[in-house]
Amino acid sequence: MSITEILSKQSKSFLTALGIVLVMLIGIIDYLTGPSFSSLTFYLIPIILITWFVGRTAGILMSVASALTWVIADMTTGPSYPHIIIPLWNLLERLGTFFIVVYILLRIAKAEEESRRLERERKDMLSMFAHDMKNPLITVGGFLSRLISGKAGPLTEKQVNYVELMRNELRRLERYITDFLELSRLESSGYEPVPVPFNMAAALKMRIEMARIEADKKDINIQFEIPEDAAVMVSADAIQIDRVIANLMDNAIKYTGSGGTITVKLLDRDADVLVQVADTGIGITEEHIPHIFNAFYRAGRDAKGSGLGLSIAKRTVEANGGKIWVESVHEKGSAFSFTLPKQYA
Repeated sequence: MSITEILSKQSKSFLTALGIVLVMLIGIIDYLTGPSFSSLTFYLIPIILITWFVGRTAGILMSVASALTWVIADMTTGPSYPHIIIPLWNLLERLGTFFIVVYILLRIAKAEEESRRLERERKDMLSMFAHDMKNPLITVGGFLSRLISGKAGPLTEKQVNYVELMRNELRRLERYITDFLELSRLESSGYEPVPVPFNMAAALKMRIEMARIEADKKDINIQFEIPEDAAVMVSADAIQIDRVIANLMDNAIKYTGSGGTITVKLLDRDADVLVQVADTGIGITEEHIPHIFNAFYRAGRDAKGSGLGLSIAKRTVEANGGKIWVESVHEKGSAFSFTLPKQYA
């Protein structure tokens, strides 16, 4: 038996013993205050708590202890019964009531556990499926690149256009699979960020320069408001946070029309830093805002992408101890903001 199992077993035994002590205290108060204090609720509370957190055996033990304590409290404070039949009937009646409650609780707990198990299996199966799809996609992409380069023989201009369309769609599928695998990793209980000293100002500058290529195609102006101190340091998972920044920049460019403006702000605060990516794009209607960070959610039918980018961003920021939110006005633009602590706890 492992140390974890021993500690878990000991903690369950302690909770069970604590529950029995609580029932005895309730019985003593019942005895001191008289039968008028007796109430099903008072005895059910420890039964419900111990059954839910410890399990079936503890729940049955608590039921027996509670029924006995309640009957003894009644017998010692109530009228003397000429026969044992009435106290015995009361004991069986209360014991039956408590067993029914325990049974219902255990059924609910089992149903929830089964639901969680099925959800875990579903996610694991989809993750394995997505992971196994990556290698064939990479292979196909390699052959398409050879066709376009002419290494497999000359192609007509029309054939080249078709092959390029195929390669672009293949790359989009690869991004979908990558996003899904990343979300699965972030949702897994074993994920832990790897915090390192991270220069947020430098990361934003690099991402802005990379984004200018696509922004210039749409004549979008990008402005960067940065504190005087160019080095704004945080403790975070650098690779993951860089991905968050890239996602917010890509979305801003995607949903901002020609001639629009994107403003990136960096605020160096006492305990954390705040990053904001604001645009003058199409904005988000009010009914979509509460769901915008949900996985696979799309604000419009014409929206492209996997619908996972913002969900990944939210989980990443929160895993690194920060918060992320959006403020938006339809047809006027959106402002996505997130904070990160300077020291990761």
